[in-house]
Amino acid sequence: MIRPFCNDDMDAVIRLWLEASVQAHFFIAPEYWEAEAADMRELYLPVSDEIVVHADDATGEVDAFFAFVDTFLAALFVAPGAQGMGLGSRLFRIARRMHPDLSLCVYRENERAVAFYRKQGLSVLERRVERKTGHEELIMGFAQGPAGEETPARTVD
Repeated sequence: MIRPFCNDDMDAVIRLWLEASVQAHFFIAPEYWEAEAADMRELYLPVSDEIVVHADDATGEVDAFFAFVDTFLAALFVAPGAQGMGLGSRLFRIARRMHPDLSLCVYRENERAVAFYRKQGLSVLERRVERKTGHEELIMGFAQGPAGEETPARTVD
């Protein structure tokens, strides 16, 4: 079942986000993500539009979610135990229908996510170093140069 986020989902979404973040971002200490959980709860989720997925309606567990801030896809996470079932692709298709001009940011070292977004048709538009972690982020979107070629990336601080 796919449905809008409600306040009762908050704890489940935070747990999913934390577990998936630690797994996907092995290059950043887990303590960083644990420290960010309060900001997710108090700052980021309250200002975004979220959609959640229950792969098995019987359990009621949140298996995946995405969150938008305007047309920026601020989060798309699938619980590690629910990965490989097509939930990420399904959520991305919904996100694209909601905001055809979406863009997002992903750590360059998160190769699995970068490959997933490339498979969805996104290109690297820009590169930057995220101040809190010191790791390079890729800004990805659908903007393309002439003849459908990827727009050259530029590095910004």
